[in-house]
Amino acid sequence: MKLLPIVFIGTPEFGVPTLKKLAEHNYKPEVCITQPDKPQGRRQRLTPPAVKIAAKNLDIPVWQPENVNDASIVQKLREINPKVIIVVAYGAFLKKSIRELPDYGCLNLHPSLLPKYRGAAPINYALFNGDNYTGNTVFRLTAKMDAGPILYQNREPIHESENYTQLYERLSLVGAEDVLKTLSLLETDDVVYRKQNESEATYSNKLNKKDMIIAWDNDAHTINNKVRGLATKPGAITYFDNKILKIIQTELSENKSKKEPGTVVEIRKNAGIVVATETNDLLLTEVQPQGKKIMSAYAFTLGSDIKVGDSF
Repeated sequence: MKLLPIVFIGTPEFGVPTLKKLAEHNYKPEVCITQPDKPQGRRQRLTPPAVKIAAKNLDIPVWQPENVNDASIVQKLREINPKVIIVVAYGAFLKKSIRELPDYGCLNLHPSLLPKYRGAAPINYALFNGDNYTGNTVFRLTAKMDAGPILYQNREPIHESENYTQLYERLSLVGAEDVLKTLSLLETDDVVYRKQNESEATYSNKLNKKDMIIAWDNDAHTINNKVRGLATKPGAITYFDNKILKIIQTELSENKSKKEPGTVVEIRKNAGIVVATETNDLLLTEVQPQGKKIMSAYAFTLGSDIKVGDSF
């Protein structure tokens, strides 16, 4: 028996594959709830969330309440009487009146192996820490953040050169399948609810600008992982000539120049900029100058005054 009707709640691109998969597999949501349009870019144009665009293309009604927990929204959900609500990166707290409304509750897709990396930035933190694997967890929402019982978990390797954008996209696609598998288990009554081990819980706090700034006196591996964990957006930040320079891609080097960390050791033709760290040197291969598009680091050297001996 199909778990219908279904409601979908989500906002960014990460939720789009799940929304599409639900519609493709006869789980088309009755309604999609997402965040209001927000101003973006230099001109601050009102921009719809990715999930809203996808829902419109799928002919799914969209609600964009300022407060999802408002009594009027809860009443409208009661009228739909969903069997389950699927939540993917919505960006706001759902109160008990919504969490306990569906027969099977609100099921959340989270891109980590909970209880590891609860919170807003699990993919970033997995890369920052140089983890070899991560995954997705489908769990039932409770009052405590990302702490509800687990219904389904899928472990995925992290490829050596994979960055945030690539891993985000891959986990979003795999996550759509994970949600479908969870619904299948619920339908056949084969799901086992597994309580999370609180003693193993770790957290990934929302990133701020300080988290994005490169400390060149760290070791090369730590800096390389920071770059991976922030590429291609928002990008790891350093400063050159009093301007922001985002470092998009780096390569580890076996050479250790013993120069002051942050010093430009070499401008390598058609390859990039070699920079000293606390340990080995690091080759910058892609950068994004302030106000410009991503380019090769070597191309950046041709249009700037950067030279050996300069410092970031």
